[in-house]
Amino acid sequence: MYFGVFKDLRNLGLPGSQDFDLYEGYYSEFYEAVAGRTDYDIPLLLEQAAALAGDGKVLELACGSGRVLMHLANRGFQTVGLDLSEDMLKLCRRKSEQLPPRLKNRIEVRQGDMTSFELGEKFPLIILSATSISLLRQQADLERMLQTVERHLADGGRFVFDYVLSNDIHNSQLRGGRVNGVTLDLGPDHKQFVLMGEEENLDDQSAVMNFYAEVIQGDQTKRYFGSTFKKFFPEPDIYASIEASGLRIVDTRTYSVEGDGNVRCLILEKEGAR
Repeated sequence: MYFGVFKDLRNLGLPGSQDFDLYEGYYSEFYEAVAGRTDYDIPLLLEQAAALAGDGKVLELACGSGRVLMHLANRGFQTVGLDLSEDMLKLCRRKSEQLPPRLKNRIEVRQGDMTSFELGEKFPLIILSATSISLLRQQADLERMLQTVERHLADGGRFVFDYVLSNDIHNSQLRGGRVNGVTLDLGPDHKQFVLMGEEENLDDQSAVMNFYAEVIQGDQTKRYFGSTFKKFFPEPDIYASIEASGLRIVDTRTYSVEGDGNVRCLILEKEGAR
């Protein structure tokens, strides 16, 4: 789980240390601060919602703190957000509570696994954004997710998701053992810093991300270790899983995303008249 300097730090047994996944506890807030600024995919997602959603709902998988949901709600769409992390959903609920009632009422969130959720309704548009396909651990998970999506799509409905192209999985500044850091000066008695690193496993096209944070408030220091897994599916494996799901590719887009390299977005459609 931990490697390099992160493993060394954890083995010190530092007082006040806690372990979290990237989407839990302290790191859920950190992820929101970092990923919440991402917007490369928003124009396409709004375009698809305008073409498909009508009076129907848009379902977002791995919705996190609601980055996409907020954009959709602001454009008048009813949304449902699904996420496995209760901490991320708490952030999403907190953000939606700060919205005007007309927007807040367009956002519904539920806890669930994107490979096995059962919502009892069908959607004209389902979204998996921000290369969150990398949260899946193996090919079987990808296939189950696509099958579950297919069951929840209305006839003629679409599923939009993206992934880092395999040629670009080495482009992150964190990969190759490099450690980056972020410092926060929040006042005379409140300082924070976060160290981040990533280690690749080239044999199975995956990576582990490690984090170490210290929060210093007055004479107290809290320490947080974090680790999360990422899977980079080869494009032929993605296409094979799509074919097995019964969905068909109707469009593709490619984006250059800072920190990730080239990201490809696929738009899949379920057969049948809308």
